[in-house]
Amino acid sequence: MELFDKLGDTIVSVSKDATQKAKDISELARLRMEIRAKQEYLNKLFLEIGKIYYDAHKDDEEKEFKEQMLLVKDAQDVLEELRQQLGQIKGTVKCVQCGQEMPIEADYCSKCGTKLVKPKKEEEMAKDDVEIVDAEVFETEQSSEVEAEASDNAAVSQEAAEEIKEDNTAASQEAETDTTV
Repeated sequence: MELFDKLGDTIVSVSKDATQKAKDISELARLRMEIRAKQEYLNKLFLEIGKIYYDAHKDDEEKEFKEQMLLVKDAQDVLEELRQQLGQIKGTVKCVQCGQEMPIEADYCSKCGTKLVKPKKEEEMAKDDVEIVDAEVFETEQSSEVEAEASDNAAVSQEAAEEIKEDNTAASQEAETDTTV
C-alpha cells in the first residue's frame, strides 16, 4: 500500500506542478498579449501625434525637423505617383476632393462633383522626359561651349601677356644698351 500511496502522492504533485505551469504559461501569454496591445496603442498614438505635428508644421522654416519634413514630402510625392500609376493600370482616377475612385473617362466626380484631374498619359510623360533630357543636353552643350571659349580666351590672354613681357624685356634691354653706349 505504501507504494500506491507514494505513487498517488507523486501523481498529485506532478499534476499540481503541471497545472501550475499551464496557468503560468497562460498568464505569460495573456500578459504578453496585453503588453503587445498596449505597445501597438502607444505606437498608434505616437504616429497620430507625429502626423498632427507634421500637418501643423510642414510649411514652417523650423530647422529642427527640416530634414525629416523633406523626407516625408518626398515619400508622399513618390506614393502619389505610384497611386497614379496604379490608377492608370486599373483605368481609374482619384478625386482630389473626396478620394473617390472614378473611371478615367469621367470629367467630374459622381460623389462630390469636383472636376477630376487627369493623369498624364505615358506618351506625354515620355515626351516630357525627352524634352527635359534635350534641355539638359542643350545646357551641357552651352556650358561646354562657354568653358571652351573661356579656355580659348585664357590662352589668348596668356599669349598676349607673354608677348607684352617679351616686348618689355626687349625694350629694357635696348634701354640698357642705349645707356651703356
